[in-house]
Amino acid sequence: MAVTKNFKDTYQEVTDAVIEQMESGNIVWRCSWNQVGFPMNVTTGISYRGWNVFWLNFHTMLKGYSMPYYITFKQAQDLGGTIKKGEKGTKITYWASIKVKGQNDEAAEQPTDGDNAVQQTRMVPKIHTVFNIDQTEGIDFPKVEALFRSDAEKIAACEQIIEDMPNRPQLNLNGQYPVYYPLKDMVAVPDIAQFDSSEEYYCALFHELAHSTGHESRLSRKEITQPNKYGSEPYSREELTAELTAAFLCAITGIQQQTIQNSAAYLKGWLKALKNDKTLILKAAGQAQKAADYIMAVVHEPEPAG
Repeated sequence: MAVTKNFKDTYQEVTDAVIEQMESGNIVWRCSWNQVGFPMNVTTGISYRGWNVFWLNFHTMLKGYSMPYYITFKQAQDLGGTIKKGEKGTKITYWASIKVKGQNDEAAEQPTDGDNAVQQTRMVPKIHTVFNIDQTEGIDFPKVEALFRSDAEKIAACEQIIEDMPNRPQLNLNGQYPVYYPLKDMVAVPDIAQFDSSEEYYCALFHELAHSTGHESRLSRKEITQPNKYGSEPYSREELTAELTAAFLCAITGIQQQTIQNSAAYLKGWLKALKNDKTLILKAAGQAQKAADYIMAVVHEPEPAG
C-alpha cells in the first residue's frame, strides 16, 4: 500500500511542477534539450525511459545542471564519494517485476518446469531517488565529449529519421498547414520555405508523424482511432503526446526547438485537464516514448532501477 501512495505522491509532485512552469509562461515540454543525449544513469551507462526522460531533462534545465546524468546515493558511495550536504534528490518512476504471494492451490499444482511454468510475478510501480552528478562531491567523473552536429548534419539526421520510418504514412510536403488525416493516413505540411526556420519545419513534421503512430496499423492509440472533440481531454492528451514526441526526436537529431505559439484557450484547456488528472502528463510522456521508438524503429535496453 505504501508503494502505491508514494507513486501517487510522485504523480502529484511532477504534475504540480509542470503546472507551475506552464502558469509562469513556460511550455516545459518544448524546452531546449541538451546536446549530449538523453538522461542516463552515469554508472550503468543506460538511458532512462518514458516519463523519466522528460522529467530528468526538465530537472536538469530547471536547476541549471551541466549534464543530464544521474546517480543514486549508494552508487555515489560505491564510487568513493557522496552527495553534497543539503542537496535533495529527485524521484523517478519505473516498473519492477515482483513475485506474487499467496498463490491459490490450483495455481500451485500447475507445472513449474520449462516453458510450462506458471508465471507467479506481476509488475508494480516503484519509486527511486536519484541525484544529478553536479550534486555529488569526491567523485572524478570522466569528461563527456559532446557530439555536436553541424547545421547540415542536423538536417540530414532529420531527413534520415523521416526516410527510415517503418510503415510510414503518405506525405504531402506542399500542404496548406501541418495536419494528420487519420482516415487517409496522410501527413501534410507546408513547403519548408514557408517556415521561419528549417528547425520549425522538422519539428512540425515530427509532430504530425507522431500523430500518425496512433493509426490502427501502427500503435493503435485510441486518441487517434476514436473520434475526439477539439479541446477534450483525449484531444489534449494526444496533443501533449505529439509535442513530446517531437521534442524527443528534435533532441535526437540535435536541432534546437523553437518556441511554439499556442493560444491562451489551448493552454488553459491543457491546464484544466492536468489538474483534473494528475497522471495525464506522465501518460502522455509514456505514449510519446513509444511513438518516438516506433518512428525510429529502435529497441532500447531495459531501464535501470536507479
